Amino acid sequence: MKMWLEEEKTTYTASEDFKKNLEGGFRCVDKTELLIPVLDGEHEQFPMGTLVGDPLPGASELAARGHVTTGVQTIQLIEPNQPQVQANFASGDRVLTVEVWYPAKIDADSPRAFYIDYMGRSDLANLKAFRMEGRAYRDAAPDDSLGPAPVVVISHGYPGSRFLLLNLAENLASKGYVVFSIGHTDNTYEDFLPQGSLESAIIHRSQDQRFVISQLPCLNSEGFLKGMLQPENVGLIGFSMGGYGALRTIGARMSEAAIQQFFSIRDYIQEPEDFHGLKAVRAAILFAPATFWFDEEKSGDIDIPTLWFCGSADETVHYPQVHSFWEKVTASERRFITYENCGHNIANNPAPVEARAESWEIYKRWSDPVWDTWRLNNANCHFATAFFGKTLRGLDMNSYLDEKKGFVDGGAAGIRVEKKEEKKLGTQL
Repeated sequence: MKMWLEEEKTTYTASEDFKKNLEGGFRCVDKTELLIPVLDGEHEQFPMGTLVGDPLPGASELAARGHVTTGVQTIQLIEPNQPQVQANFASGDRVLTVEVWYPAKIDADSPRAFYIDYMGRSDLANLKAFRMEGRAYRDAAPDDSLGPAPVVVISHGYPGSRFLLLNLAENLASKGYVVFSIGHTDNTYEDFLPQGSLESAIIHRSQDQRFVISQLPCLNSEGFLKGMLQPENVGLIGFSMGGYGALRTIGARMSEAAIQQFFSIRDYIQEPEDFHGLKAVRAAILFAPATFWFDEEKSGDIDIPTLWFCGSADETVHYPQVHSFWEKVTASERRFITYENCGHNIANNPAPVEARAESWEIYKRWSDPVWDTWRLNNANCHFATAFFGKTLRGLDMNSYLDEKKGFVDGGAAGIRVEKKEEKKLGTQL
């Protein structure tokens, strides 16, 4: 039996100066307002290795969770004057629901978080809710004793949800990062547009990322994140269409063929000549990014460290095309991790138990015919921890990245790592 929460609605009230600083608006969202269903069963303590984001026995060293107690809150960020695809591109407010994990202080009564995600899609009328238990604490008091932290922003696939990469979000937050995971309006399982969803993604993916990152100084000035962020020290993670957005955010240019393909929305996707990548982003992780629409010869603005992942059997974004684009990003110190014989879904959480009773079309969202998803999650957390430790914190992590340090015997089988140094100005490769 499912019930709907009937608690009194609460909202975050910011000072007038804070409201004025935010271009659109900001508020915390109460779970009542999000219509989160309560699923049967009391929350229990779960042993390590049983929840999404946990390491399995034999997992690589850096896949382990960190020791930072983590809180989680749901906020909404509102960007005004954005084209509304479902309203014939009329200008209006674009509301983004964002999950935020942060260092927290807890007591004996602090509730463990759980997350509601969905099988199916709204446009197919087959949505089914399921519950994932978490190790963060819902609405816990922030702990600013660690000082300002690097920020990680996560952008999901097409379609997806802000919980699709929960495994990475909670894992990295437990290591002291403040993590923002964006729910991209029009492209989530709950609100996927029957028509215009691709156009919405092409227009808004990168802009959503840029908008959230642009609000970090304001979020750092007042509210529950006050003084806890390093707004100019951001790591960006994008999966699939989120990777497309991330590439645009760090400087990739749309090709002329893509401009022609999306001619009706060209005014929304052509970058200003003076845009050369968002400078607050210091490093990017790209999981199976969609690179179809980019001009490989105009990738010179991507000059930050990048870490790319793709399965060699990926027929969604086409492994050879992704690898070819990686080769051309010569201004970036870059690494490419290949999961041999793996398909497209290399970053998603493991499938919920409920999905085992569904069709392959439903189940494959979280699965691969060859690779165990939980093992993929562990490897991703390992490499992401090393990469952001190196790029956002200045730690010596090269051996974990380049020599596959930290894996048990045989644990790195099927994982191939390539590295290319950035091309210095005036040098030849």
